[in-house]
Amino acid sequence: MQQPYYVIDFSASACMFEIRINDYPVIHMNATNQVSTMIPVNYALLEKGKQTITASILPVAGQTEIDKQAELKFNIKLFDVTNNFVFDRQFGDYQSKPVEDKKLPVIRYESSFDADVPYKLTAWQDGMNLKDVKDCREKLDLAYNKIIRLIQNAKYDEYKKLILRREGNMAQSMYLSPQESEGRFKELLNEFMGGMKIQPIPADAMMILYADNRTAVLKRPNGDAALYLIDPKTQEELMLDITFYIPQGKNEFEII
Repeated sequence: MQQPYYVIDFSASACMFEIRINDYPVIHMNATNQVSTMIPVNYALLEKGKQTITASILPVAGQTEIDKQAELKFNIKLFDVTNNFVFDRQFGDYQSKPVEDKKLPVIRYESSFDADVPYKLTAWQDGMNLKDVKDCREKLDLAYNKIIRLIQNAKYDEYKKLILRREGNMAQSMYLSPQESEGRFKELLNEFMGGMKIQPIPADAMMILYADNRTAVLKRPNGDAALYLIDPKTQEELMLDITFYIPQGKNEFEII
């Protein structure tokens, strides 16, 4: 298969949940009601071989106990996109058990699967262990505020340069043409120029480490990205779900 395309097909209800592949988040959602969809995950598959998959079920935002109606189920589907979107097979099925002890703070699941992808991404493998970085949170705040200033001052070309490596990996893993890759940025640019306003980092934003402590993000208490824009007319939010790391030999965060 020249262009294998892996997705997670999931449904969840009455819980906050997170699914990671290789300790990198592919979905984080506060599902107060039932939700279901499929999401691509190729960008978390750095190379072919064994991939770890973990899931965490937590109380919905604002609660301290897991709801007895909490449920999460998912599977992995493989498609071939070489010639259209052709389904190949399904594997990795998981369904959470009924919650009997709602006082559990979290329910965790871990498994693995093999993926055969025709690429090898250069991502956070050369990143520093952020637990060893002094003033890590302060440095991350500086990186976020740099992005905020660029968007506030309409320096979109500079922002584009900062996401170049991330977008290159996305294009390679999702088999995007140069035109399709450029289209991703143009869609984002339209949002920036359409009146949406970048917001300051919330005071209660939390730093979370991923990818074996080599990447970091700031999240709001409900799990949403701490970097976001708001349309002042409709109050619609646009979240910028970007991840940061510090390459070996450097002192500042970069987008990956």
